[in-house]
Amino acid sequence: MPRFAPEPTGSTNPSAFGFSAVDLKTLTASEYTLVGITGDRSGSTGSFYREEENAIKEVIRSCQRSPRADHLMVRCTTFDNVITEAHGFKLLQDCKPDDYSGILTPGGTTALYDASIDAVDALARYGKQLQDNDYCANAILFVITDGGDNASKFTAAGVKAAVERARMSENLESIVTILIGVNVTDPAIASYLKSFQAAAGFTQYVELKDASAATLARLASFVSRSISSASQSLGSGGASQQLSF
Repeated sequence: MPRFAPEPTGSTNPSAFGFSAVDLKTLTASEYTLVGITGDRSGSTGSFYREEENAIKEVIRSCQRSPRADHLMVRCTTFDNVITEAHGFKLLQDCKPDDYSGILTPGGTTALYDASIDAVDALARYGKQLQDNDYCANAILFVITDGGDNASKFTAAGVKAAVERARMSENLESIVTILIGVNVTDPAIASYLKSFQAAAGFTQYVELKDASAATLARLASFVSRSISSASQSLGSGGASQQLSF
């Protein structure tokens, strides 16, 4: 699997990151919602990384239940202090929940900001490829983490700049960014993630106290509604609506 490293501190070059994607010649629809998923595999996730994998699987299952499942493409990355592409953009029909078992191997520090920028820039850059070939696209991103950044070369402000760059580029009709805090039981971590959401310009912050069946069911409902809202807004010229968790 490719492993990507960011440019030195202070760089604003989005090409510091890379991504892979399905050949455009294989696409049959005229419009796609791009779904980005990035999951934290830093050392602090060691006691519950399987629960985090379940959260990623739930995102995939929720996508599959969308009435516009044939119009979804997914890219998944994981991160500690290094960003790894589990798979590049591919059609949802080629994504199986069980494929995400074992993609999180805890260890390392947390490059949350870098991973977020990588995910946003990949969505925007693939959106441009689609647009240049007469496809219409919008995007939704899920960043799943348990805590604070301590290894990034970029900053929270850099994440916000990446989101604004994606919006201003007009390569995507709209982009929704959702930060998901997993196993958040420490009030200090909850406060940090809420502050990060605001500083980075994420559309929404969702907090999971645990990964119980009931909590994952709520997550599944939220993701399903978010995906449907984003996908159904494609072609309308507007963004999807923020939803309650």
